[in-house]
Amino acid sequence: MMKNNDLFKIDNTIYRVLAVDNSGIQIIDCIKRTMPRWVGIDFFVNAEQVSEEDLKEAAGINLVGYDNITQPQKQIIHGKYGSISLIIPFLHNDYERNKAIALCADKFSISKATIKSRLCDYLAFQNICIFLPDSIKTERQLTADEKNFRWALNKYYYNSLKLPLKECYRRMLNDRYCDEHGKLLSKVPTFRQFNYYFYKTVKQENLIISREGKGEFLRNYRVMLGNGIRDFCPSIGYGMFDSTVCDIFLVNDKGELLGRPTLTACVDGYSSLCLGYSLGFNKGIQSLVGLVENIVTEKQEHCKKFGIDIDLTTWNCNCLPHKFITDKGREYTSETFSQLAELGIEIINLPPYRPELKGAVEKFFDIIQSSYKKELANKGVIFEDYQERGGVDYRKKAALTLNEFEKIILLCIIKYNSKRIINLPFDMVGNVQPFANELWNYCLQVSKNNTIKVDEELLRLTLLPRGTGYFKRDGLNVNKLRYKNLDYTERYLKGGECVVAYNPENVSKVWLYENGIYTPFEIIETYFADMDFEEVQALKERKRQGERDVEEIALQGSIDLSREIERIASAVLPQKVDVKNVRKHRKTEIKKGGNDNG
Repeated sequence: MMKNNDLFKIDNTIYRVLAVDNSGIQIIDCIKRTMPRWVGIDFFVNAEQVSEEDLKEAAGINLVGYDNITQPQKQIIHGKYGSISLIIPFLHNDYERNKAIALCADKFSISKATIKSRLCDYLAFQNICIFLPDSIKTERQLTADEKNFRWALNKYYYNSLKLPLKECYRRMLNDRYCDEHGKLLSKVPTFRQFNYYFYKTVKQENLIISREGKGEFLRNYRVMLGNGIRDFCPSIGYGMFDSTVCDIFLVNDKGELLGRPTLTACVDGYSSLCLGYSLGFNKGIQSLVGLVENIVTEKQEHCKKFGIDIDLTTWNCNCLPHKFITDKGREYTSETFSQLAELGIEIINLPPYRPELKGAVEKFFDIIQSSYKKELANKGVIFEDYQERGGVDYRKKAALTLNEFEKIILLCIIKYNSKRIINLPFDMVGNVQPFANELWNYCLQVSKNNTIKVDEELLRLTLLPRGTGYFKRDGLNVNKLRYKNLDYTERYLKGGECVVAYNPENVSKVWLYENGIYTPFEIIETYFADMDFEEVQALKERKRQGERDVEEIALQGSIDLSREIERIASAVLPQKVDVKNVRKHRKTEIKKGGNDNG
């Protein structure tokens, strides 16, 4: 049975049923979108019922969903529908409908033709999204010239060659608008058309990435719409790790040049408090180990070593943050550093080219270095003209030792933590003074679980490199050295592999690591006690070299011995041996030889 909104296809045209009553059927031509009219039941004799999708395909319109359009677009379509909404109740009466159209045209200051066009569009598709602009409803097919423009831009402009737009246009004409003799065709697009198409279709992000590279885009062009670093670090306990080479040359106690030290630091992302540091000439994982050990150190005791007295509240940190934020540097992705996760720490490796996500530690380095550079201007500090032609050789001005410079760094960190005004969160205004240590101490009371208290010995063992050990009858074999623990006799007999932690700087001990427990094993060859791994390897190599040096002598000795035995054996003639009366023959031989052999 025919009902409202049914669609029927008749002679390549689709009609929508708007009303059905005793006098006839009201329909609208959905393709031509003319005003509704009444027809009889005979009109549908050869009709084929179709779907809404068939209608969209026949009309060449792809309506977007209401939920997928923006608020300004919703405002547009509701405004257009409002201009015809008064007409909808009078559709079935031509006189009342025309009267309502005139009223709406006058009320909204729109022509009757526009009102009728909107009404027919809505009645044909029964979807308010029909009022979106044509560019949103359906995608216009590109012309032949526009396809050539797109091809030329993709080939010549959106790449690392960085060709000017005019050169891309010239190359396009050469490739697409010349005959076989290289002559321009009679009708070619102008540069103005090419330029217009480019600016109409270009997307800045694609443009920058294609010509400058993704790394350059992420570093210098990427849109940053966040609310600052506290979006990423909503509370204390987000430790940001990084290192930098200090802008100063140092010397040893004899005045000999040592070079530039590396400062590695951990800064809390929320409060910006420096949680710990390490300073020295070690790089990579060794500097990180020193940093992590410094974080859990009592800072008052540490400062006393340099003759500096501080209050507990000035630098109240002897726990690890519960999240470590690092970049993808080799030392941060190493297996040794990842072992810290065993302590309950989450290690977050940032994506490439996102320095702003650990901006707190980057800013820390800038502030610390600027704190001492002016005062140490003639003590080996490096300035902008370093290594420029005619610039000062700052190496010759080096005067400070590592210990002296570390004391200066400590004073700068103390000032950074406790006497530097920070950007205080608005919810903390009035509760604490705008200093990093004040914010840290306040949040530590309510977010103590954001830090992890770790035993220093356990931390040291966790940071040791690990390898494979082998239980054998002669002990636990690690790095070609043997170790013992009398409680593991059964394991020596059974054999098998295990995980061990070892200290490359002292081979006296290794630790069997099983079920989160470290069990010490003592070295069996005590001659190697307190040596580092390199010394042991060097000593073993010297031993092997000594053996190689006399190998020829030993080989010649074996040959000489073999020849002498053969000579003696060849002089002995075979004879018949009496195998009986052995005891009698032995006594006779003993008497013959006397008592010389006891």
